[in-house]
Amino acid sequence: RCAALAWSPISSHADIIALGTKDSGGVGFNDYGGELEFFHYDSPQVLGNIKTTSRFSSIGWTSYTASQQYLSGIIGGGMADGTVMLWDPSPLLREKEHVSLISSFKLQQGAVTALKFNPHAEEEKIFATGGTDGQVLITSLERVDAPETYFSSFGGGAVSDSSNRPAMITNLAWNSQVSHIVASATGEGTVAVWDVRQKKKWCEIRCEHSGVPVSDLAWNPTEGLHMVTACSDDRFPILKLWDLRASTSVPLAQLEGHTAGALSLDWCPNDATMLLSSGKDGKTFLWDLCTLKPIYEIANDDINNNASDQHDEYRQQQSSTSIYGINLDSSVTHQQRYDAQWSPLRRGVVSTCSFDRKIQTHSLLSAGVKSGRAPAWLKRMSGVSTAFGGKLVSFGASYPAAINVDSVVKHPAFSKISQKFEHAISTQNYTDYCSAKAQEAFRAENVYETQVWGFMKIMFEENARVHILKYLGFDPAHISALAAAFDYDKSAADVDTSVKVMPLKAQEIIQKSLLVGDFEGAVDCCFRLGNYADALVLSSCGGPELWAKTQGEYFAKEAGKRPYLSIVSAVIHNQLDELVQRSEPRKWQETLAVLSTYAKAEEFPSLCLMLGYMLEESGEPAKASLCYMCALDINRTTEYWRSQYHAELNEDELHNLLALHKFIEKVSIFMYAPEVSRDNLSPETTNLFAMYAKALAEQGLLETASKYCFSNSQSSMELCDRLYNSTKAQGCRQIIGAAPTFPFHAVAVGVAPKRPSNETNTKNKQQQQQRQHNQVQQQQYHPRTSSDALPPGWMALQDPASGRTYYANQSTGESSWEKPMVVEQQPNPEITSGVSYGSQSTGYQQHYSHAGQQIHGAAIYEHSQTGYQQPMEPKQQTQSMRPEPVVNGSSLVAGATPQKAASKYGDGFVSSASHPELGQQYGNVGTSNPYAVEGRPGIAKVSGTPSKAPISATLDLAICSKLASQYQPVADDLLSFLAMLQACPLTLSEKKQLAEIERGVAIFTKKIARDEVDSNVIENVASMMVAIKEKQYTSAQAIQTKLVNTEWAQHKDWLKGMKFLILLIVKRL
Repeated sequence: RCAALAWSPISSHADIIALGTKDSGGVGFNDYGGELEFFHYDSPQVLGNIKTTSRFSSIGWTSYTASQQYLSGIIGGGMADGTVMLWDPSPLLREKEHVSLISSFKLQQGAVTALKFNPHAEEEKIFATGGTDGQVLITSLERVDAPETYFSSFGGGAVSDSSNRPAMITNLAWNSQVSHIVASATGEGTVAVWDVRQKKKWCEIRCEHSGVPVSDLAWNPTEGLHMVTACSDDRFPILKLWDLRASTSVPLAQLEGHTAGALSLDWCPNDATMLLSSGKDGKTFLWDLCTLKPIYEIANDDINNNASDQHDEYRQQQSSTSIYGINLDSSVTHQQRYDAQWSPLRRGVVSTCSFDRKIQTHSLLSAGVKSGRAPAWLKRMSGVSTAFGGKLVSFGASYPAAINVDSVVKHPAFSKISQKFEHAISTQNYTDYCSAKAQEAFRAENVYETQVWGFMKIMFEENARVHILKYLGFDPAHISALAAAFDYDKSAADVDTSVKVMPLKAQEIIQKSLLVGDFEGAVDCCFRLGNYADALVLSSCGGPELWAKTQGEYFAKEAGKRPYLSIVSAVIHNQLDELVQRSEPRKWQETLAVLSTYAKAEEFPSLCLMLGYMLEESGEPAKASLCYMCALDINRTTEYWRSQYHAELNEDELHNLLALHKFIEKVSIFMYAPEVSRDNLSPETTNLFAMYAKALAEQGLLETASKYCFSNSQSSMELCDRLYNSTKAQGCRQIIGAAPTFPFHAVAVGVAPKRPSNETNTKNKQQQQQRQHNQVQQQQYHPRTSSDALPPGWMALQDPASGRTYYANQSTGESSWEKPMVVEQQPNPEITSGVSYGSQSTGYQQHYSHAGQQIHGAAIYEHSQTGYQQPMEPKQQTQSMRPEPVVNGSSLVAGATPQKAASKYGDGFVSSASHPELGQQYGNVGTSNPYAVEGRPGIAKVSGTPSKAPISATLDLAICSKLASQYQPVADDLLSFLAMLQACPLTLSEKKQLAEIERGVAIFTKKIARDEVDSNVIENVASMMVAIKEKQYTSAQAIQTKLVNTEWAQHKDWLKGMKFLILLIVKRL
């Protein structure tokens, strides 16, 4: 059966179509009824149906719900008997029940050939009808059960010439921009535009000749004064475009493509440049209004032909779907399509109805691009995207079009607490802030956090070590008052009132020992009698050694009875490190108080670190972190804080951000303390700072994020670059400072070089010949050299970084990128016959002056200050050159040993006055001899043995690798510790200590190589290395102290470096 079709305007049921039958389907002559059926557009399965008493001539579907009474809108059917029937499809679409009839009323005298609901949301309760009687009626559904018609026309003003009656209304169309304008097409070739509000005709368009029907019309969806009309006459198979502002009689343009009359058209609601039409020629065209030509044809039998041209966005099959089965009368209709519509909600989907009783749906998504442009239906109606800095960018279908940029704070609680922290530290009143945080932690009964903020507050106080004593409960003033007020009861049980009386014989022996000055014997006698007080008094007169020995014995005997004596002993003997190692972990506060009172300023950090190590090994990491705070070791302190942070993490993002803020808060305040720098932070900590900066940036706090973006990680560098170029760049740049390094590697994508032309080849040959000519000229002014040979002591090496070849002298440590030349020695007859002082001096000055002018022709090298033979860059090497005495094209190198002076410089220009070894070798007849003489007069003689050259403080790895096998482990340990310290982040003072360590290691290894260090000393250093590796730092310090006391005079040049080695290892490793 043929049917009238209406698409659902309800977004929740956008895939539903309603069909009202137009014919009987061949049942019989007495069948005048119709049927309303519902289908899903991609399935021939009937969702529901309802019988009607009359057949459909037209159908419409509105989204009007009548105050939510009809949730799926209302369907209106224009029937063949002139009645209009209204249905509620909600029961069928929601509860799968039957469609309910709302009302039925008579409107037209003949069939209702057109029924259109107003598409505007504010007027969707209004619908227009037109019939064969020529009337246009406007009816309101204000009362659905009793609709009211408030406008009527008389056929649009067109009258048939033959019968003098109003012409039939063929179709209706509501204006797309003005809700009270409706147009009606007639069978007499006219279109009337009605103003419903004014209840009169606005204009009339003469589209065709009299008697030629206008089969269909449509308004431009974006322009309210543009219209298109179709003519069903086979003589005029054209579509006409009208601009009502220009003319109502002459069309703006014509679309020619159909070969027979056009039956239906529809303007695409999503793209105003697309138009759909169908005609009697069996063709359905998709028109491009920019070119006024059809760009695609929907074939009638497109199941196999057009599968490749169609794309189903809405669960549609590759081919169109037939709902009403096969063609029953194709010989008559020839598959003519009398209706073509766009889906109002499904973009790019159309439906067609044909006389062969087929209802088909088609996807034109891919067909739309055949115009060479992207169809407007592919354009997003709205969109949203998040942007850097907590920005939310969005756009919608509003008019005029606008892009909205909003700031969104995802976690207001995190943003608030961060801003509060920044405001607090901006005042730089850190002591008050720490005090407030300590009180807050105390109220929360968090003991550890209370201690952390208490210690943090002390770090900003003057005389911090005194405040540590008070915080630990040892107030000096209060304890002094207790000591002054102390009194004891002699009758108490814990008081020893017995007095020991020394025997007379012992008194005589002690007296005689004193008479002969034997204080040591007298002290021993007192110790045997238990008179320790007398022993201490007598030892004070016997010299410092006896005094120290007596103290040691006294402390050894009495420390067990009197625990405080261990403190006294450690203070007197400067053995606080041993006190720390012997201390009990549960009394760590007392040990820390002793260190705060008696430790030297330079020893206090390392002793606090030792106490922290001891507590950490005993399973007290929280207490150890407090000791690390006293040592100002931010990395070891933050290790425990990081473990706390990771332990608090869970699946709640806000909770994790607050935990991260708590960690950053403590570390930031710690960094503001004196002598603490963020440059010493470990990579793990700086990565957490980068994570915190990113979280701040996501909340829109860009300037605050800039303060914490100092990590060298890739993510931090990217964030820093984005902050530097963000919308708040002015504030961020003031905080960041210099422009950050671009976080990505720039890769130059080159192109193939051009093939050189003949002219270029000629120029290259000329340049090459010129270079060869210059080389020949240079060879005439320079000594002849061998192309492959190197001077003695030189060797060719390869730089591992650049792959370039450089040259190094193994004996002098010199290095150069340029290949040194071998100078061929020419015999000088004047040398063999003796040389006078005057002639030599004059010749030397002349040659030096000449060499200064021709210095580019001599091999000038500088004595290297490092043992590693790495060549200098050519630019630096040129700057480091200085004029030196030149002999036969070679330079006189500063620091050359006397034994090599004669052989190295050919003896020609070296005076024996400054080199006595030459006087011994050649003699110096005729001159005064300033040296001690032996043998014939006038012969210079070097008196005594020449002193050894001073030892360079530059580390030479080659020397370390050539030490004897028994000493090699000591050198390896020293180099290993040195490398580990070089990899640590150090303060400026620590870098100076590291330089002293490197100097000490260099001198020590070179003295071993020269056999200037006693084997016992080397064994002590080896024992010190073993103690350090086992973390027995007290033992290592004791060995170093012993060496200082016994070997300082001979080895003070490297012992100082060993002291700094132990201190830095304790602090950094």
